[in-house]
Amino acid sequence: MMRNAWLVIVAMTLLTVADVLAQEEADGKTVEADFVMAELKVVLKGEDGEEVVGAMVMPYAMRMVEIDGHGFWDERKYGVPKEFVSDANGVATIRYPASMKMEQLSKLTTKLVTFQIKHTDYVQKVVHCELGPDLEHPITSTDVQLKKGCEVELAAIHSNGEKIPEFGILMAGRSAADLWATTKDGGKRTSAVNDGSWQTMLVAPQNDGPTLFSGLLPLRVRPSQAVRLRNVLLTPGTVVHGQLSGDVPRPVRNGHVITTTAPKPAGDSYAEQDPSLTWHNKAPIDEDGTFTLPSIPHSGKIQIIAVCDGFVCKTTMPDAGPFVMGQLFDVSAGEMSVTVDMEPTASVEITIHRPDGGLLESGKVSASPNQKYYLGGSTMIGSGYNSLDTIERQMLPADARGEQSRLHRQRDFPFMEQPVIDGVATLRGLPASAIGANQAVLQNQEFSFPIMLGSDFGEVHYELKPGEVTKMEVTVVPHLQAAEQRKE
Repeated sequence: MMRNAWLVIVAMTLLTVADVLAQEEADGKTVEADFVMAELKVVLKGEDGEEVVGAMVMPYAMRMVEIDGHGFWDERKYGVPKEFVSDANGVATIRYPASMKMEQLSKLTTKLVTFQIKHTDYVQKVVHCELGPDLEHPITSTDVQLKKGCEVELAAIHSNGEKIPEFGILMAGRSAADLWATTKDGGKRTSAVNDGSWQTMLVAPQNDGPTLFSGLLPLRVRPSQAVRLRNVLLTPGTVVHGQLSGDVPRPVRNGHVITTTAPKPAGDSYAEQDPSLTWHNKAPIDEDGTFTLPSIPHSGKIQIIAVCDGFVCKTTMPDAGPFVMGQLFDVSAGEMSVTVDMEPTASVEITIHRPDGGLLESGKVSASPNQKYYLGGSTMIGSGYNSLDTIERQMLPADARGEQSRLHRQRDFPFMEQPVIDGVATLRGLPASAIGANQAVLQNQEFSFPIMLGSDFGEVHYELKPGEVTKMEVTVVPHLQAAEQRKE
């Protein structure tokens, strides 16, 4: 269990290297580039061998040789993932980090790069491209075949029958179409939908009112058969009035809720067969402990995860395992009220000694407690995003969308990148039983925590109790010694 918990931390740890570089630059030190970029030609062809022109190919994640895990794309270092367009020969030349430096491992080497392909007439595809076996000379070209999509055309109306010209489409599944063209009569059309049955919902953001939603459409799509749905009714969604349980002292500080709504729960949202459509929100909690979601889909279930200074939601969802999953509520039409039960978080105070017995004077310490979205994946506790942002971006012309950050998370976690001050680092806001909460790593130019058996990284483990501060001491080891321990 501990090793699996650490794998969740790996990508988070790499995301902090740019902070070290920025500080060194601010201190006037010479900073060398600590990563190497490489190019990969992605040759795109259709099922009949035709070149696929105008596809958008975006690399966004890697796997490394030295450690497990998938991710490692540091937006603050490499920039927001960019889309590369295939030329007249169907070739898109993408760029990805081939290697990078990391304090505890000296170097990480990319063995696999993941990229996403979008096109108006072909089914969206995610490719995990192996770069080996000779990573000293990784492959420079790869062939990808795309599948012709099915045609779907949708049009929306208000309850009075008036057309709604501005709306977006949310579809379930990994291959959901993202590129929709506007038709002459104000509808939306795409030829990039995969054949199958897909939960679908039309969404219309409003400047001066609540977001409008359709009901859930169980769209059945077949090859060579266009699907056209007109006069799809959109109405304001459900308003959620919420509050934290009374055991959280007021005023509530730094509080927010992360919610996932599934209008018709089925399989996991990323499943190949029968995936669920999910709608995500993140909203602030007021000082009096209340919060409001002004418009969510009309039916199904809503998961609510809540965090604030000193407290986290209780997890009552079955099969949550070691993750924070909060509570699940039935969605009712119109308006609904909920109370989220909370419990105290824990803290750990780590006193860090140098090998000579003195106190460590610099560095940062991080833990990585995880939450799990309803019918979805896991991420750092307190992370969240709004599906409405995705819809509004989809509604823009393709050439006006710009770059989109994939990091839907806040940067001020009280348990992450906490500074070492006078030899002490304190991590707060830790859910006592959450995976990743009871272990921490050190970022320092010279030292790391000791390497533990079965681990790739130096780390410390500790026990947590809700509402209490755990105190511990540890002596760090030089990176070279840690490398030797890792070999052993």
